[in-house]
This record gives sequence, C-alpha cells and structure tokens, in this order.
Amino acid sequence: MSLTVSHIVRTICGWPTDTVSIVVIDKAAHARGNDACTSSTDVDACASTTDIRPHTVLLFVPGNPGCIGWYTKLLVEAVRRLGRGYAARGISYAGHGVGESIVGSETCNDADGRDNKISWTVDGQVEHKIEWIDMLSEDFGGGMPMPRFIFVSHSIGSHLVQKICCFRLDILQRSDLFLHLMPFIRFDPYPPSKKTVLSTVARSPDAAVRFLWAASKVASTVPKPFLDKCMKYLAGVDDDEGRQLALKLVCQPRMAKNFLTLGLEEIRKVPERHDDESLRILGRYCPTHMLFCGGPDQWAPHFHIEDLNRLRLDGKLPTNIQTEYFDSLVHDFIVHPEMLEPVIGFICRHIRGLQKTCSDDHYPNCRITSKL
Repeated sequence: MSLTVSHIVRTICGWPTDTVSIVVIDKAAHARGNDACTSSTDVDACASTTDIRPHTVLLFVPGNPGCIGWYTKLLVEAVRRLGRGYAARGISYAGHGVGESIVGSETCNDADGRDNKISWTVDGQVEHKIEWIDMLSEDFGGGMPMPRFIFVSHSIGSHLVQKICCFRLDILQRSDLFLHLMPFIRFDPYPPSKKTVLSTVARSPDAAVRFLWAASKVASTVPKPFLDKCMKYLAGVDDDEGRQLALKLVCQPRMAKNFLTLGLEEIRKVPERHDDESLRILGRYCPTHMLFCGGPDQWAPHFHIEDLNRLRLDGKLPTNIQTEYFDSLVHDFIVHPEMLEPVIGFICRHIRGLQKTCSDDHYPNCRITSKL
C-alpha cells in the first residue's frame, strides 16, 4: 500500500481554492511503487486504475489562517496509519493562500466577480465549505456506495463544521465522527482582559486591518533570510516547510486583510457560551471528541472543558461529547513537528475505536431540537 497526495486548485463559490486529496493506492498495481506520488500526471494515472475506493473520507477544515498546506503531513500520516478503506480531503479558506489568483487583488475590488463576503465572513466560509462537500459528493458518485465522512477540524474550523452540519442535515447524516483540535467554538478567552482587548479591536476593524496591511507591505521589503529568522525564533514557527508557507503569506497585504477581516468577524460572531443545542443535534447522529491543549490557549482555554463536563452531567449534552487535554501541546501545534505525533495518535485512536452509539435511547435526558 502507498499513497498519492494531490494538490488541486478548485473554484468554489467563485474563489480559486487550494485543496488536497490523499488516496490509498494498491502498491502492487502501482508501476513505480513510490511511497507517495505527488505529480498530477502520476496521480491521474494511478487513480484511473489502482486507487482503493474508500469507505470513509476524513474531511479536514483548518483554523485561521486557513491554509491546508500546513496540515498535509498530518493528514498523510493519519491515512497511512489507518490504511485501506480510508482517504482524506482538505480545503483552504476562500481568499487564503499564495498568489493573487487565490487571495484576490490588492484593490479588494475583484474584477472577476468574486464575492468578498465569502472570504470575509463566517457565513461565507461556511457556504464555501458546503459547496466543496457537495463537489466531493459528485466526485464519489458513479453508482457506487457513497463513503462516510469523518470531520477533523482545528480552531475556528470546528465552529464552521458545527454550522455546516446543523445547516445541512444530509451532510450530518453521512457523518460518523467529529474530531475537533483545540476547538474555537466559543469566544470567552482567558484571562478576561484578553477578551476586552480583542472585543475592542473587533469593534474597530478598519484601523486594525490598515495596520496589518501596512505591516505586510513592510514585510515584503525585508530580506527573506532575516524574516525567516524572525519567524523561527520570535514567532516560533519550527517546521521548515510551514515557515516557508508563512513567509509567503505575511508578504501579501491582501492575504493579511482576508485573514484579519475574517478573524475579527469570528470574534463578533462566535457565541460567548457553548452552543449546546448544536452539540445536541450533532450528538444525536455521531460522537464528538475534542482535544484541548496547554499554552495557555486563549481560543480554547482549559476551563471550557469544565463547562462541557458540567453540561454533560446536567443532561444538557449527550454522553458522546467527550474532551481530552494534552498539556504538552499548544494551539499552533501544526508548525511544531514534535507535536504532530500525539495529535495523529488522537485522531487514529478515535477513528479505530469508532462505534455507532447514536440512538435516542442513549440520551434520555437530552431534548433534541433542530432549526434545519
């Protein structure tokens, strides 16, 4: 068994978007027998004859900045360990990536008709991910049984996944498991002073965006070796490939605007308390496992675990909403190579142990309601 990793730009909601596809290949049928085939020609040739149709697809939704390139290693290793029958798909956010074709023009008035609401708002990014999932459903068509979904998400991506599945019951019904990594699903950071500062900035987005735009302009003039050292030693981006991606991102003013405009919208839109109704709706169909980290993490602080446990004990959440805590991890674990192993272990352990426990009988104290 070997894998193919294919990076494809797809136009979704009018925005060219980076996506990744990870497919298990029958190694005996793969003429070259490579461990990972990454050229588009080889991928197409392999996929036509030797890819193993998956019964389960991991759908990955990243945090903000939403660039799937940071997470490819994690997904490749997870699929490699899970083996035959599994595949993975991942997506960047609309307007997040490298190059004007991806992020849009610096004028922010895109002549090609792209809607900035898709890239700058939470609802727009949700719409963007739904269209992507619908495209995947068409990709896996052809009269064969449709694969099941397992959602893996990081940070604000977890909030997007919740909104997607509460809005589209058909997607939820095809899902077997939710795995949230450091989930930013409520805005209640610690210490409270951070909440005050962030909320104040979010109420005056224009000034913050202008500042970051100017900083990005300056960064684009700084010698790359110096900027690389700042990224490594001051920003703590340890992963070499991840740091190269970060260097490209920070030198694009339009990317800076897309990232911060969406980030401030998140602060304004994400609820201050857990959306227990959404969690109950999801819990009716399949389990959720949330991984929290040390740091301390202002976006998913430790006391959120205590609140979730209390809701569960009070019968307001189903028992299949579970949490774990790894003190050695940080929120931006993805740019620290030594932190990938425990996260991959978390993902694979819960997928292997997956059992369908979604009958109403399991949750007699939960009133399941839906606004679908």
